[in-house]
Amino acid sequence: MVLSRRDFLSLLGYGALAGAAGCRPSLSRTSRPCNYYNNKVLLIGIDGLRPDALQKASTPAIDALIADGASSFDAQAGMHTVSGPSWSNILTGVWEDKHGVVDNTFKGADYDRHPSIFNKLEELAPGLSTKSAVSWDGIQNNIITKADKRWYFPYFENGDVDVAKTSIDLLRNDDVDLMFTYFCNVDEAGHRHGFSPDVPEYLREIQTVDYHIGNIMNALISRSSYVVENWLVIVTSDHGGKGTGHGGQSPEEKTIPYIMWGDSVKRGNISPIPLQVDVVPTILKHLMVKAPDSWDLDGMAVGLR
Repeated sequence: MVLSRRDFLSLLGYGALAGAAGCRPSLSRTSRPCNYYNNKVLLIGIDGLRPDALQKASTPAIDALIADGASSFDAQAGMHTVSGPSWSNILTGVWEDKHGVVDNTFKGADYDRHPSIFNKLEELAPGLSTKSAVSWDGIQNNIITKADKRWYFPYFENGDVDVAKTSIDLLRNDDVDLMFTYFCNVDEAGHRHGFSPDVPEYLREIQTVDYHIGNIMNALISRSSYVVENWLVIVTSDHGGKGTGHGGQSPEEKTIPYIMWGDSVKRGNISPIPLQVDVVPTILKHLMVKAPDSWDLDGMAVGLR
């Protein structure tokens, strides 16, 4: 099934908007212009998201991305399933033995040799417009230290809501080539109540993030320039959890979701099973930016046609 904008909005509960004046309900993958330019990426990070809980929760927005995109519920984190090293894996494209982060203190970090993709693109492709909005200060203060615009909203002060609002505003009004949108409160719900598909509070927080993603995707698809843009959307997580914690190598802690959507995506199951370090090479390939050998990336591009 190929989802048009009308179909996508209907799945999100925006039936009235799907046919509203100014909307382009016929903009499906098969009706888009063949002369693509302006390749763009939206990377959505959901902290502490177990894929089995995602599959049980009611998530119409993410389900729509999966139905018209590519996905794996068997993607793998690294050797240290906590946020500092895991988001470093995702955002640098190298494992812990290179970027040096093994816990949330960031002691031993070697971001000079292995910076985030945002820091790299600021030097290699400064013409690209890069943005990030996050609700955990570990990312803001340590991993993404360079971008055209960066926002931090504390997760304990309604930060996820502000992250969503900022992302929506950027997509509606700004030039964006690469944007990272990060939500923290699924992880917080896991720590308070338990990381499990059998914990209602954990599922409810996943559903809240899905609501934000639905609004973000509506803003993306409603861009006045969307018809001549080629977006890649990636949704993933840093780790799962077991009980009310994480940090070990159990399947519950190490297995994460990896979801891709866009015209460049090869629909269906992502094979081979993706790894956290595959995110950066995938983004670079979509943006048509060649990584210098000196970056020494550990991952590879996955899920693209």
